[in-house]
Amino acid sequence: MKKKVGVLIFTHGSRLKEGNEIMFKLVDQVRQRLRCDLIEPCFMELGEPLIPVAIKKLIRRGANHIFGYAFFLVPGSHLREDIPFIFEQTLKKYPGVTYEISPPDDGRPDDDRFRRQTRRKRARQFRPQMIRRKTS
Repeated sequence: MKKKVGVLIFTHGSRLKEGNEIMFKLVDQVRQRLRCDLIEPCFMELGEPLIPVAIKKLIRRGANHIFGYAFFLVPGSHLREDIPFIFEQTLKKYPGVTYEISPPDDGRPDDDRFRRQTRRKRARQFRPQMIRRKTS
């Protein structure tokens, strides 16, 4: 089966509506720059859509590999434990769908780095140290 990558750009989420709206604007800009529409914004909590909803949306649109771009600045329990757990639980219903989650931006958000990563991933050349789901 040919790999079709769907990209999730996710962050924690905010109680402030304008905080979450920034994510939608960012994703619209990324879609335009990459000329790709299989990119969805989502939130771990405190915003909608939540990660499981966005994963399911990408799968319905044909994605069989989910590249999760963590819009976080530092590694922590959310990235190491909570988010992989959310991905695993959601994908239990979709055998054959794989995923990986990028490391955090480590305090230096860089749009060029994101574009390079997603372009390479789409070209099957990008192999960073990420959390990966093993296929059976």
